[in-house]
Amino acid sequence: MTSQQDLSSVPHGEQSFGIRSWQDMFQKLCFELDEFVETRSSDRNVAARGYRAINLAWTAWHIHDWFFEERMDAGDLYLAAVAPVFPEADFSKEKKNQRKRQSMFGDELAQRFGALDICRTLATAGKHAKSESLPRPELRAHEVRPIPWMADGPNGPICWDVRVVVGTKPWDAHDLFLQAIADWRQFFTLIGEAVPKAQLNT
Repeated sequence: MTSQQDLSSVPHGEQSFGIRSWQDMFQKLCFELDEFVETRSSDRNVAARGYRAINLAWTAWHIHDWFFEERMDAGDLYLAAVAPVFPEADFSKEKKNQRKRQSMFGDELAQRFGALDICRTLATAGKHAKSESLPRPELRAHEVRPIPWMADGPNGPICWDVRVVVGTKPWDAHDLFLQAIADWRQFFTLIGEAVPKAQLNT
C-alpha cells in the first residue's frame, strides 16, 4: 500500500501528463477555447459540443485548486497578497485547516467573478451529476442549437453550438469561457502575479 508520505513526494506533472503548474492549467484553458472555436463548424455530432464545453468548465474552475496548492497553501506571503482582493475574507483564521481555507478561496472567487461562478456550477455538476452543495436552479446548460449562419445538410442542421442560460440571460458558451479567461487574468493582475503568456486565436 502506498503511504501518504509517498504520495506527497510525487513531483508535479508526474500524474497529470506534464501539467505542472497553475500557469500550465491556464494555458490549457486557452488551448481548449481555441479548439472549441476551431471545431465549431466541423463537429457534426451534437454531443461533441457538450463534451468540449464541459472540459472547458472543468479547466476554468479547477485552476483555483492548482493556484491554491502552489501559492495560498505555501505560506503567509500569498495569503497577504490575496487578502486585498477579498477584503471580507480572513484566510488566516483557517490557517490550520487547508480544506476550509481552500473552500473559502473558491467561494470568494465565485462571488467576485461571475463567469467563474457559473463554471464552478458546471464543473461540479459535470463531476457529481448535479451541484447539490451550491445549487443554482436558475442555471441550465443543456441548450445545444444549430449554428444560425451554417447551412443545413440534406437532413437538417449539421453544425451545433452550446448555450448556457442563467435565469433569462443566455450565454453563448464561447463568450462565457472567454470571460472566465478574462476573470483569471484580472485576478492575477490584482495580486501582482505575472499573467501567463497564452495567446488566444479566437
